[in-house]
Amino acid sequence: MREWRLTKSKEYKLYTTNKTSEQIGERDIYFEPVVPDKPFVKVKLIKANLSCLDIAAFLGKGDFEYPLIPARSAVAYISESYDSNLEQGRKVFLSPYDQNSKGELKIRSYNSNGYLGDYAYVPLDSVYPIPEGVSDDEVLFVEDIAMAITILSKLNVEKGEYIILQGASYQNIIIAQIAIYYQAIAIIIDTNDERLELAANLGVYYTINVNDSEKMEKIIEITSGKMVDKAICHIDINSTLDDQIALVKNGGKIGLYGYDITCKNIRTDITPIFNKNLDFIGILEGKENIPSAINMLANGIVKTEGLIESTTPFLNILEIMKASVGKVPYYKTTITFE
Repeated sequence: MREWRLTKSKEYKLYTTNKTSEQIGERDIYFEPVVPDKPFVKVKLIKANLSCLDIAAFLGKGDFEYPLIPARSAVAYISESYDSNLEQGRKVFLSPYDQNSKGELKIRSYNSNGYLGDYAYVPLDSVYPIPEGVSDDEVLFVEDIAMAITILSKLNVEKGEYIILQGASYQNIIIAQIAIYYQAIAIIIDTNDERLELAANLGVYYTINVNDSEKMEKIIEITSGKMVDKAICHIDINSTLDDQIALVKNGGKIGLYGYDITCKNIRTDITPIFNKNLDFIGILEGKENIPSAINMLANGIVKTEGLIESTTPFLNILEIMKASVGKVPYYKTTITFE
């Protein structure tokens, strides 16, 4: 077994369970694996997700406790099933949520260890079987779909309502797809025509280039003068709520979500919030909707083609972290363990 640990800001060290001298290199450190204190399985990792929260931990910009293993979620095979009913070789999704003995929900790669290792011991309550026919890359979007379901549910999105999303990020594109499945009308705004084209190819009917001087007029035209009912702000890519507030009708709702929960950079003029009597809802996690997310993938309701920007080998973690610093995470970055 090998795993990367972020031992402090900008410092990764590779840990291994192999004691033989020819296997332990200059950067390798021996460790004894610790098994969970509740029912668990051993898994062989296939691919793992990196997020902007991992970048925040790398930069030391939040209240992280080091050492920390990054990678908030992953797809894996069952290596040892022990007393579980999961057969060896079964493909599974490894959840980003870790519930401790006190019932507190921890977020992996933030206040609980993630999955950046070739093998791992994982509690059964973090392991979700994947149906046949769902690809490895599709599984990497399970959390994003679960979050999208949760966001739309908490905003009480209804048939025929107009939803605005600022930025054609992979999460916003997934939210838009599910909103359309719920028979709402999703509108994505972005400055990049290629991202908007991808959103359109994945089923988003309305896309608007934010540089268009007729943006407000187009929203008025699309909504028949009603403006949008709800706006969704992705805090990993948005630093202001001004556009969302301007486009939401009086009495509307705004949902804020994201993975970098250390983010403190959202800025906006709050006067229109009071004048328009807007409701704000924050969404941190989507644990309860993971089974529904897997079902949506299995039934082809959500499409993810083109939403992964890069896949990097496990041993190249430092290079990909450095390359990700300062980049806006419009598309997903993943690690492969092949």
